[in-house]
Amino acid sequence: MARRHEALFPVLEELGVGFVAFSPLANGLLTECYTADTRFDAATDYRASMPQFRPESFEQNRTLFALIDRLAEEHRATPSQIALAWMMNKRPWIVPIPGTRHLCRLKENIGAADIRLTAEQVQSIDDALATMPMSEVFGGSPVKK
Repeated sequence: MARRHEALFPVLEELGVGFVAFSPLANGLLTECYTADTRFDAATDYRASMPQFRPESFEQNRTLFALIDRLAEEHRATPSQIALAWMMNKRPWIVPIPGTRHLCRLKENIGAADIRLTAEQVQSIDDALATMPMSEVFGGSPVKK
């Protein structure tokens, strides 16, 4: 969801520098394990303060979720795998680092490496993402003073 760092890609490619994609699943939002009704305990879970988990954000991200669901169905994959595969197929030097607390999620994430997207498919996803409405996301929205 946070794509402003893509402006660095030409320089990274020229210099042969890799890019570590932090929080590639938007702190779990792109796993589709959460809904507008999900509540996090502010004392124990930092997602309680993240803008992408506000109830209204789920409606704002409806188009994004629909795109991911469609691609997941086409590739017989999970939404998480699609989000990770998009990054890994975008450039060979992009390394997403999803976090997990569960072995089953780790195995699911590893499955993203088996998904092959063509350059045209990646470009189509990029084009769709560039024009669709999305909520703010922790770490990816402009800092407001």
